[in-house]
Order: sequence, then C-alpha cells, then structure tokens
Amino acid sequence: MDAPSQPRQRQFTRRSRAGCRTCRARHVKCDETPDTCQRCVASGLRCEYDLTRLPRPATGRALPRWPRPAAALPPGPGGGSVDERHCFAVFYHHTVPMMASWFDSEVWQRLVLQMSHAEPAVYHAVVALSALHEAAAAGADGEVDGAADGAGRELALAGRSPHHRFALAQYGRAMALLRARLTSHDPLVRRLALTCCVVFGCFELFRGHSETAFVHLQNGARILVSQPHALDPTGPEPALAKVFVHLDLHSAQFSEGGPLLSLDAEAPGLEPIRSVADAKHQLDPIVNQILRFRRAWESLRPEASLGVQELAAGLAEQARIQARLHGHQVAFEAFIAGAPPQALSPKDWRSADVIRMQHLGLANILDTGLVASEMVYDSCLPVYQAITCLAAQITRSFQTGPDGRRPNLVLDMGVIPSLFWVCLKCRDVPTRQRALDLLEAWPHREGAYDSVAMAPIARQHMEREGHFLAGDAAGWVVPESARMASLELGTI
Repeated sequence: MDAPSQPRQRQFTRRSRAGCRTCRARHVKCDETPDTCQRCVASGLRCEYDLTRLPRPATGRALPRWPRPAAALPPGPGGGSVDERHCFAVFYHHTVPMMASWFDSEVWQRLVLQMSHAEPAVYHAVVALSALHEAAAAGADGEVDGAADGAGRELALAGRSPHHRFALAQYGRAMALLRARLTSHDPLVRRLALTCCVVFGCFELFRGHSETAFVHLQNGARILVSQPHALDPTGPEPALAKVFVHLDLHSAQFSEGGPLLSLDAEAPGLEPIRSVADAKHQLDPIVNQILRFRRAWESLRPEASLGVQELAAGLAEQARIQARLHGHQVAFEAFIAGAPPQALSPKDWRSADVIRMQHLGLANILDTGLVASEMVYDSCLPVYQAITCLAAQITRSFQTGPDGRRPNLVLDMGVIPSLFWVCLKCRDVPTRQRALDLLEAWPHREGAYDSVAMAPIARQHMEREGHFLAGDAAGWVVPESARMASLELGTI
C-alpha cells in the first residue's frame, strides 16, 4: 500500500510591486525591465506599466508612518494595482474619519464606501482623493509627517510630487469611467453621477481649485432639480442632497453670485433635533438664507442710502431669519440638555461647540446686515470673545483624542470661518490677536476655507487697520475712516 502523498505546498515567491500590469493580470512575477519587460517580450504580449506610481521607500511601502489602523480593511473591489489598494486602505482608515471630523456623514461613512465597491468610477475617485490626502500630509521628503498637517503649503509642494501625479491620473480615469457609464440606461446612473460630483468637488476643493469644485457642485444640483420626482425619500439621494446644500454655503464666499443653489428656497419648518449631525443639517439652510441676505443687502447700502421701503423690507426679512435661527438655537440646546451624558461621544461634544460657535457668528452676521457703520461691531465684543474661547476649546479637544492628531482636510465648516470673521470685525486688540493666533496655529482646510491662505489675508487686513501699531492696548479704538467694510475672498 502506497504511503499517503503529502499535500503540495505552494512555493513562496516574492511578488513584484513595481512590475507591469500585464504580468499582474497573469499572476506571474515581472522582471521589471523598464518600458517593456522580458516576460512579455518572450510571450509576445503587450507590456503595459502604470503611467504613475507612488514612491517606493526601502521598506517597500509607499508612506510608512500612518498610525496603525484599529480595524482591518473590509474586502475591497477586485483587482487594482498595489498603489490603488494602498490608497483605498488610506481612504477607509484615515481619509473618511478625517472628512467626518466635525459631524458624522452618511455619505462618506456609508454610501461612498458602498459605491466604491460597485462602481469603478467612484473607486478611482476616492483613490485620487486619498492620494491627495497623503500628499497634503507629507513633508518635503515624501514621508508622512505628523507635524506637517497644513493644507496649502503641502498641496503646493505636492504639485511636483508622485502622489499628486498619481492622484491626477486616478482622477482622470474616474471621469472617463463616469462618462462611459452615463451613456447607459441603468437607473442607478443618477446616483452614481451625484456621488461622483460630490467626490470630484471635494477633490478640487482640496487642491485649492474652488471654481472647478463649484462647477461639479452645479452639475450635481442640476441633476437633483431636473428630476425632483426621481428623488427616492428612502434611498441615499436625500443624504447626497444635504451634502450639496452644505457645499453650496462655501460658494457664498468663494464664487461670484454664490450661494449657487436654491434647493432650500422654500425651507420647511424646524423639526425635532435627534442628533448633533441632524442639528448641522437643519442649520445649513438657515446659513444659506443668512449669507444670501447679507450679500443682497451689502450691495444695496452704500453710504447708508437705503430708502424707507427698502429698509422696511430688509427689517422684515431680517426678523424672519432671526426667528428661524433663534428657533434652531433653542431646539439644539434642548436636545443637548435632554441627552444622557453617555449618549454623546467626545466627538459629539466637540461638534456641539462648533454649532454653538456658528450660532454666535451667524447671529452677528445677521444682526449687523443692515447697518452701514463699522463702529457697530465694537458693541459685539462679548460675542467675539465667546467665539475665540470656543475655537480654542475645539482645537485643544483634538490634542486629547486617541492619537492627538488634528485633521488637515475636513469637508464641513468648523473654526476657520468664525475666526476669520473675528479677525475682520473685532477691533479689540487682545481678542483679535487671539483669533489670528488660533487661525495660524492650525494649518488645515475646511472645504473651500484654507487657513494657510486665509490667515495671511486676515493679518494683512488687520495691518491696514493699524492693529499691529496698537501693541497690547486693550482700549485702543480704530477710527471709522480707517476701517475696511468688506473683503472679497473669490481669489483665495
């Protein structure tokens, strides 16, 4: 009787990480000969290398110093190069949590991840976004640097980096795949197009190309309003619509004629707030109305020349929005007071401070919208002091988190707009200086708001008003003639 045969063991061979795509598809080891490998020549096959690759340190990993993920990556889409799979893992473990640093997001934490497994266009779009995230988190040496958490400087350096070139290649591939899918009659194409508009818009925002980002935003909004009957209230499209409404708020400062959308022109009444993220979604349409009001009336009140009828109409509109904002504040504070302490996470408490800070800033923007004199802002000092205290508390909260890392890329508006507003309108020297210090101390991007770009603008604005000539004089008063009433941000 023959002895039972031993089970065959697969011989170990080291995989090629920089080989051609043809050898990877055949599951053979590439000899990595530049331009055309010898295995493809011998087999009479067309040898195709990836046009762009991420850098390969001695360890064989693209960027080795990310914090170790707490959980394993779920099965990703089939295929894909080593670089693509690496960037998808970065997207899952680092980019998504960072994008949702302020508020939980159904779109980023569920929908985009699901779509990236089913739709190649979304997969390559998120790979591009996470490659850009790595580029922003990388120092000049190409390695992840925890101290280099700025947005503007790193992205400027990234323009010459392999990560940036790889991100652009993936971005172009995603757009080509989307165009091919748009010709089909698949009913899910609408959802795919909306998702890609969101990811493409964020990609362009984080590159600093705000106008291009707003083009994607307009395209998505056009899809939403073109077939309103196709909006499934039980599907993911309402969550996507909320993202478009929020991104539209950024266009109010960075685009001519923004906000661009009127998706919430007839906004419904306030509903009970069930979560901190729900409070943010209900606040967004109110922010939209406040920014529209401010922009409309700033253009009508040069030298306080408003007529009686115009002023009456403005006061009525102002009172209507004030009542809505106040209703949101009351509902939000009632939700916080009624929530068991253990029901709110540290992230929820930080997000609650963000909303409170936004309440203060928005009320100040609205209340002063019909006043021509810049001297009125001197009576708002307690508001500006409260805003800077909340911003400092929010900033410190990241340092006490699990890894002590502050996000460098966030979708939602957080501390930057409020601190920038204080730098523009507060003329109290210590409070204004503290707001500028907070803005400069945390280089990061919140959608279209880039602190690296906006802090120098705020500093220049303060310098023109003589802020740095006053020293530490708490009682120093900037005369009306030296105050700058407006500042356009469209060139940032």
